[in-house]
Amino acid sequence: MQIELKRSTGEYVSIPEFLKFSQICGRQCYSEKDFDELEKESFNPKLINKTLRIGHHSIYGHEHLTFSFKGLPKALAMILNNEKQYVTSEKSARYTQMKKIEANQQEKYDKWMEILQPEIGKVYPGNMDSEQRNGAIKKLAQENARYMTSVFTPTKMIHTINLRQLNHLAYSMEEFIEENGEKNEFNRILSETMNEFLKQVEPLRVDKLKNQTDRHLSFFGEPVEEHFGDVYSTNYLMSFAGLAQAQRHRTINYQVTDNIELGAPLGFFRPGLVRATRKLSDEWYNDLDELAEHDFPQAQIIQISERGIKEDFRSKLILRLCGHAQYEIMEKTKEIAKEYAEHGLDPQWLDPKCLQGMECAGACVWGGNNALERIV
Repeated sequence: MQIELKRSTGEYVSIPEFLKFSQICGRQCYSEKDFDELEKESFNPKLINKTLRIGHHSIYGHEHLTFSFKGLPKALAMILNNEKQYVTSEKSARYTQMKKIEANQQEKYDKWMEILQPEIGKVYPGNMDSEQRNGAIKKLAQENARYMTSVFTPTKMIHTINLRQLNHLAYSMEEFIEENGEKNEFNRILSETMNEFLKQVEPLRVDKLKNQTDRHLSFFGEPVEEHFGDVYSTNYLMSFAGLAQAQRHRTINYQVTDNIELGAPLGFFRPGLVRATRKLSDEWYNDLDELAEHDFPQAQIIQISERGIKEDFRSKLILRLCGHAQYEIMEKTKEIAKEYAEHGLDPQWLDPKCLQGMECAGACVWGGNNALERIV
């Protein structure tokens, strides 16, 4: 893994400069002076130490750092992307082909690319020129063949986070490693990636800049009470790949609520296209069973909890009940929405947005009537 700081707030590039900027922000809370006047004041280590000691840490959230990650394990990207204070741009497994992965995964990935493209071609709408259609089919094949790769597959990502949150995360990772690092094989591998992360961000650590509450890494949690009203909470099963899609809805809380074990005891996600044929379904499972003996394929099913408010779920519906959405999250969102509708959710919200009179700029070829009935 390679982590490189590419941008930062204004012209600040080092911890001393970050701390000076935090001092300015802290002084603004208690001074009549303007920013330009505060900027001319000398650095005051005693003030910085006091704010760290008494927990006045919001002043360290103004400095934003933009990192380039190369070789970042997907699982660690999911840890980072489950927190709320960030902006991320990650290499897509839908729009790019997976390469330079472990040999057995590459073999399965290439195999399913060959199987899926003609199968998708049988059901994919044909109202476009052949070159465009073939390109779209290839992207869907890539999206589904990706399930054969490990959740620790290296990826690339641009990630922006503030200095305070970076330090909170670092302390939380150290806590996780100490308390859960040897709990199982998933945690052990994840802890190794966290240790590498911690080594590379060490120059940006600020002593005592840790969370002042009982918060921990938000990725892990307990099952929730099922409820659907103005607020909602629910538990369900989903693959790693599906969860990674869901995390993009940052106003909604997602957690893994059980241990993640080798062998995929809860099974694997199967796309509708694969489920439709017994031969393909069996072959899909057999290939994943082989991979899951020693790794954690992205198709592996895990236990998830989801909590949020009705308005944020509405936003999720607009984006995910759509022919352009990734198939698994569309299917799962539709399933939850149907249950929610039994408890007062407006049933019209279960229609794709194009059928609700909303403009859609997505590259959907299914149309509103078929967007939620497709199998890929």
